[in-house]
Amino acid sequence: MLKLKQRNDGRYVATVTVNGKRKFYYGDSPSEVEKKIVEAKFLTYQGINIDDNKITFKEWAEKWYEVSISQKEYNTKRNIRILLDNHIYPSIGNIKLKDLKVYHIKQLQKDMLEEGLTSTCNRTITTIKRVLNDAIENDIIQKNVAFNIKSVKYDKIEKKPLTTYEDNLLIKVAENHKYGLFFLILRYTGLRTEEIVPLTVGDIDLVNKRINVNKAVYFEKNNPNIKTTKNKKARKVPILDIIYNKLKEEVKNKKKDDLLFTKQTDKKMLTTTTTRWMLTSFLIAINKLYEKEQKEKDKKFVLNDENKIYFTNHQLRHSYCTMLYYAGIKIKKAQELMGHSSADMVYNIYTHLDEERENVDDTLNTYCSQMRSQK
Repeated sequence: MLKLKQRNDGRYVATVTVNGKRKFYYGDSPSEVEKKIVEAKFLTYQGINIDDNKITFKEWAEKWYEVSISQKEYNTKRNIRILLDNHIYPSIGNIKLKDLKVYHIKQLQKDMLEEGLTSTCNRTITTIKRVLNDAIENDIIQKNVAFNIKSVKYDKIEKKPLTTYEDNLLIKVAENHKYGLFFLILRYTGLRTEEIVPLTVGDIDLVNKRINVNKAVYFEKNNPNIKTTKNKKARKVPILDIIYNKLKEEVKNKKKDDLLFTKQTDKKMLTTTTTRWMLTSFLIAINKLYEKEQKEKDKKFVLNDENKIYFTNHQLRHSYCTMLYYAGIKIKKAQELMGHSSADMVYNIYTHLDEERENVDDTLNTYCSQMRSQK
C-alpha cells in the first residue's frame, strides 16, 4: 500500500522503489502523487530509464511524442516529427536531461537563425519547452532551462487579396478553363483546398444555395485521407450567383455520392500533386490573357517573372475574407463562414483592413470642422 506523507507546505510526498532505486514523488494531492508513480512505472516497463542521471533528451522526447502527440492529426504529428528529427535531435538529442543547459538551446537557436529559419526556429523552441515541461511534470527534472528563451520577432509576409483586375481575370479565365470551377469555389466560398477535394454532389444544395462543408482531407505521401474539418464542425457556405450556374452544370447527371472533382486519369480523389498542377495550369492561362490585354494597351509590354500574376490557393481564401469585410459581414459570422475555431484570424484581417481604409487626416479634419461649427 502506498504510504503518503503531507509536508509542512501542504504538498504530499511518497517514497517508492522503481527499477531498484528509491525515488521521491511530490504532488499537491494524493491522486497527483499516485499518477506520477504510475507514469514512472509505465515508462520503466516501456524501456525508458527514468534515472535522472541517464535519460537523454531524445529518449524522453520520444516518449512524450508517443503519449502526447501520436493521437493528434496527421499534419500536427508530421510537423513535430520534422522538428524533432531534423533540428532538435542533431543538436541536443544525445544530451542527458540533467546536463542540458540554456546555452545548448541558445546555440541551436543561433544556428537556425543564421540559416534564416526564423519561423521554424520559434516552433523548435516551443517544442523543446513542451518536452521539458512534460519531464518536470513527471519529476525527471526540476526546471525548464528553455523557459526564458524568447521567440524571435520577424516580419511576416503579408497575405494580399487579389486586386479587382486580378479578380476579373480569374472570372474570365474560369469561364472556359477545365479547372475554372475549382478556383471559383476557392475564391467565392472561402473553402480550404482540403475541404474542396472531398466534396460530393450530395454536399451541393442548389435549392437553398448552400455548400455543406462536413469533411476535409489530409495528404499523406501525396494521397488524400478523409478527416473532420479543421475546427471539427460542419458549416454551410452560400453559393453565390457568380458560381451558381457553373456549379449547377457540373453536378448535372451526377450521382449523389460522386466526387465533385476527380483526377482525369483514374477519376479518384485529387492528390497534392494534382492540385498543384491545377494551380500551375490555371495561372498559365491567366497570364496568357493578362499578356494579351496588356499588349493591346502597350505593344512594348513584355511578360516576365517580375510582373506576371501569381497567387496561391490560400490567397484566394484570404480574398474571400476580404470580400466579407467590404460586404459588411460581422466578424462572428465571417468566422463561421471561414470555418475558424476562433475569431482571432478574422479579427486580424478585419483590423488590418480597417487601418488601411481609415483616412486619419480627413477624419480628424472633419471632426475639427464639426467642432468649430458648434461654437
